[in-house]
Amino acid sequence: MPKPLRRYIPALAAALPLIFFCTPLWAGGSDAALSKKTRQTSNFLSERGRPLFLQYCAHCHGNNGEGDGFNAEFLDKEPAELSDRDFLGKKTNNQIYRIIYKGGAGVKKSHLMPVFGATLSEEEIWSLVAYARKLSGDTDHPVQVPEGAGRERPRGPAVSQEELAQFSSAAGEATPETLAFGEKLFRKKKSCLACHALEEEGGHVGPDLTRAGALYPAKWLYAWIAGPQVFSPDTKMPNLKLEREEARALVHFLRSRAGGERPMEWKQYLTARGDPERGRKLFFDPEGKAYCSKCHRMEEKGGRVGPDLSWIGSKRTREFLLESLLDPKAVITSGYSTVMILTHDRKFITGVKKSEDDSSLTLVDKEGREQTISKDLIKKFKTQKISTMPANFGDLLDVQEVADLLAYLQTRVHPLFAEPAKP
Repeated sequence: MPKPLRRYIPALAAALPLIFFCTPLWAGGSDAALSKKTRQTSNFLSERGRPLFLQYCAHCHGNNGEGDGFNAEFLDKEPAELSDRDFLGKKTNNQIYRIIYKGGAGVKKSHLMPVFGATLSEEEIWSLVAYARKLSGDTDHPVQVPEGAGRERPRGPAVSQEELAQFSSAAGEATPETLAFGEKLFRKKKSCLACHALEEEGGHVGPDLTRAGALYPAKWLYAWIAGPQVFSPDTKMPNLKLEREEARALVHFLRSRAGGERPMEWKQYLTARGDPERGRKLFFDPEGKAYCSKCHRMEEKGGRVGPDLSWIGSKRTREFLLESLLDPKAVITSGYSTVMILTHDRKFITGVKKSEDDSSLTLVDKEGREQTISKDLIKKFKTQKISTMPANFGDLLDVQEVADLLAYLQTRVHPLFAEPAKP
């Protein structure tokens, strides 16, 4: 071997293990393989920020940050236009971070801007800052993650069974002062009204809470408000960092919104004694009258066209479950509204919207089939106030069968709400 090449042999030998055994970034290496410098670049952060923005922010600020999200028209205050370079350029990165971390009220701005400091990690919030800069085209304020910023999402303490029991025993009748405090929190102090409608006022991101008292059990409301990520890690609803007194007041206020009298014909269904085993057979039997599992998941099996019903006995009242069977369009679960699309070649496509990005919409039809439609092909589309769930269960099922189904659904409870075993 020529002498000039011999001097490279030790270096080559040292490099071989790296060449053959290290996973390159372009091959899909893990976060741990990413250098600290790479993690802190604005481009990398903005890439991480985009899916978070679409999940938590786009419904108000719009997919491109133009303040034109579908929820914007329902708000008293127009969302900020994050695509406006002049507007965003007047704020430092730290100021934008604080707005996201503390929410609007936390920085003496609009209370409609939610707080995300108890939901997202510090690094995730910095990635949202970077993505906001990208939307505005601002390259004068590069974003870097400060030394020591957390990468793990906050994990607040879950409500315990003992706390739920104490809440139930102390619930009783709410005082006028408690109701007034809960209403003030809902309408003026917290960001509830940004996402939830209340008597024709408020956003359309989450469920309409005008009839919350008739639809949701008090214990579920309390546990959910105290920590929604405990039950649904990917929910759009942020943890609002409520004090327990605030959570109780909000529950009392929402439970006071009963929404009128129940129809007289419901009494026969609600008073009939159901059999959970017969109800389970109706739910899963593909040859039966109901076959609910065609569209709904339960016991880790079933379809995905409709909402997962695994914990439905904890989350909904018996009245709500009955109404959903007899009149499914009365309350359509958030995220399961039907969308109708008209294409430029005059074809109609209907289904539940599963996802949307800048270029396409993906729908799921009533048979569970997915279809992705390019936005270039869409002439117009609208959300319909109809449900994909059949509206004729009142005709298909007799009173006893409905009672059996209700009995089965009410047995499906989250472990937190399960009755303690008797000694």
